[in-house]
Amino acid sequence: MATQTQSAPRTDFREMPIFLAFVSWWLKEVPGRIIYIGQKSIRRAFEFFSIYLLLRSLFEPWKRDETDTSNMALDDKLRVLMMNLVSRLVGAVVRGGTIFVGLFVISGVFIATLAATLAFLLFPVIIVYFIINAFSI
Repeated sequence: MATQTQSAPRTDFREMPIFLAFVSWWLKEVPGRIIYIGQKSIRRAFEFFSIYLLLRSLFEPWKRDETDTSNMALDDKLRVLMMNLVSRLVGAVVRGGTIFVGLFVISGVFIATLAATLAFLLFPVIIVYFIINAFSI
């Protein structure tokens, strides 16, 4: 038995006059699908980059590389504490960079979704503009 994937709700255009069906499809159905796909892509990018997990563990040591300082001399404790601090800083830099790249990708997907929606809605206007300018030469 095949599983069905969720998709944007589909409108039945068979009961409508053809012009109204086309306008409804052009202004409602397709932009809704583009936005739906954009939302899914943004959610997947959040999951792929694990933004929430990276924010929660931002100052954790890198690869959990931390040494216990119990039963050590004072100079060894200071050296180990400095190494632990460096491990935390490396972890923060790597996680911060990953968060930055993830937010950059997410904003790119958001902008691409907006651009695709606007381009689809304005395509007839662009075609008419080019036709008018082609005959005015």
